[in-house]
Amino acid sequence: MKNKILTFLIFTACACFSFAADNSAGTGGSAFMKIPAGSAKLQGLGNNGVSYLEGSDAMSVNPAGIALSQMREFNFSYLNWFADYSGKYVSYVEPIGQSVIGFNLAWFGMDGFDARDSSGIPLNSSDIKVRHIYGSFALAKSFFLERFSLGAAVKMINEDNYSTQNKNTVYDMGALLRLSRKLSLGWASQNTGSKSKVVGVQRYGLTWKFNPFLLATVDQKKFTDSKAKTGLGIEFAIPEEVLQVGKVVLRTGYSDTVDYGKNYDDKTLDTLGLNNISGWSFGLGIYTAQAFGSVYSFDYSMVPFGSLGKSSQFTVKIQF
Repeated sequence: MKNKILTFLIFTACACFSFAADNSAGTGGSAFMKIPAGSAKLQGLGNNGVSYLEGSDAMSVNPAGIALSQMREFNFSYLNWFADYSGKYVSYVEPIGQSVIGFNLAWFGMDGFDARDSSGIPLNSSDIKVRHIYGSFALAKSFFLERFSLGAAVKMINEDNYSTQNKNTVYDMGALLRLSRKLSLGWASQNTGSKSKVVGVQRYGLTWKFNPFLLATVDQKKFTDSKAKTGLGIEFAIPEEVLQVGKVVLRTGYSDTVDYGKNYDDKTLDTLGLNNISGWSFGLGIYTAQAFGSVYSFDYSMVPFGSLGKSSQFTVKIQF
């Protein structure tokens, strides 16, 4: 009986959120919601993976992906963006019967930057703070032996830009379909239903697994403040049998973007020959073999942005 009730609730939620999406006035506010926070795996794949990511990694891209969680998961991520703007992110996912619930909380900000009033007079930087926070609750359920999954989430956003503050409630929903062991399809609609302007995104994608060690995932993303863009992510895994202690995963991704020019200041980008690169991303994942009922993982990603520098993120996750 409980499972039937949960199924009814998630279908009802999806129907309500679809109506909200059709009537959303949001176009381009709260731009920080476009940052691929919460998963270095997602960022390493070029912000692609709506048809691939599962568990806590899926919380920020497709709520349907958490339905495939077999264990409880706790995730902590730290993101270093640009101009001293950084953020922290935590999430938790727990299976309950045939359904899965998830929670996340993210907070970003920077302090002490140059700001001036309408007359051009510098303001006291110690009093100037930018704080961006959001948290969400997600519910997802899988059907037909986990071949099809639905998910929905409600998200609270608090945007504090020194002199202005905006609070919004938005909604995410998504679906994931595994047509075979090799091919998966995914769709998600994020940040819909806001009465004020919050940037939303529609994602469509597919993932093709060539073999247990190599896959490619393709996404088309349409943000409400820009044209549709297509991206590609590739992941190659070195199996546990080779290393004996766990699995190592290498990632790269590409998303269509503008050319940000050449960087002359970042020594890391210069050493790696990436100081003239925009649109590409790179990532590394290390996963331990299951021990004492738990699995530990560490993911790292780096994204060059030409003259702007680079963005980096690391994620630590435990499954238990």
